[in-house]
Amino acid sequence: MQNTPLGNISFGALRTTFAAITFGLVISFASCAEGEKKVVTEEQQEKPKDKNENTMFEIEGKVFSIPSPIQTALLLKDAGTSFDGSILNPTANITKYTTSTKRAINLGIYGADLGYVTIFDQTQSSISYLAATKSLATDLGIANIFDQKILSRFEKNIGNRDSLLSLVSDAFKSTDQFLKKNQQEQLGVLILAGGWIETLHFATKISGSSGNQKVIDRIGEQKITLENLMKLLLTIEANDDVTQLLGSLQELRDIYNGVNYVYEYKEPITDVENKTTTITSVSKIEMSPEILKSISDKISSIRNNITL
Repeated sequence: MQNTPLGNISFGALRTTFAAITFGLVISFASCAEGEKKVVTEEQQEKPKDKNENTMFEIEGKVFSIPSPIQTALLLKDAGTSFDGSILNPTANITKYTTSTKRAINLGIYGADLGYVTIFDQTQSSISYLAATKSLATDLGIANIFDQKILSRFEKNIGNRDSLLSLVSDAFKSTDQFLKKNQQEQLGVLILAGGWIETLHFATKISGSSGNQKVIDRIGEQKITLENLMKLLLTIEANDDVTQLLGSLQELRDIYNGVNYVYEYKEPITDVENKTTTITSVSKIEMSPEILKSISDKISSIRNNITL
């Protein structure tokens, strides 16, 4: 894999790191995991927000639920899979991206790559992908997003995964505010799309080589996220690249129609003292090997059209 030279890493580069990781992975594979889901009715005290919970993303008055950052790369590592550099988009491809749309989508892709190599402790690759994200973000005019406080926290917590998760969550809020303030929501949606495509690409490639069931289930769960992504893309101004991407995602959605959710509901639990009733269900994904292969082939085709 060829890499672009790094040069001097500045605070601007670190800002770009946060932007890329956040947008590249913010919609990548959270929520809807197999297991228990709970709906609590009537009175319930609000609990502190978890750093991995969903975030609401608003475009033109429409609100979408966007899963939290970097969970897929963490899932792949926690599932015991090994680092695979061949699944990344080579940084040498950066010279091919000459339009704002292609740059934004590939910023999301490189951001996902950067998150992947960082979580797998690939220091040299992290430097190369940091340079790539810095370059694209500069071309897009969004290199200076994050403040000195966040950057200082990042420098002090390199290697601390829990702290990194918290920092990325903070970075998402900062990036979201920046794009809204500067009326660049369209750019944000394209970056989000690139990150989602890349992380689904990761999962399909790794599931094919490892057969890990947790990873396979996570692929199936993207049926819902794909719907939200397409709704977001429909809110932005269309050009040839966006129209082609939407057409390809529609074909992917047609394949996902073969993925089913199965819910098993348990008996409600009532807490008389706190005046709450908890309804619990267990959800499972039903997806045939043929559907999994079709999803893998289609996302590979979509990604190739974007990156090559």
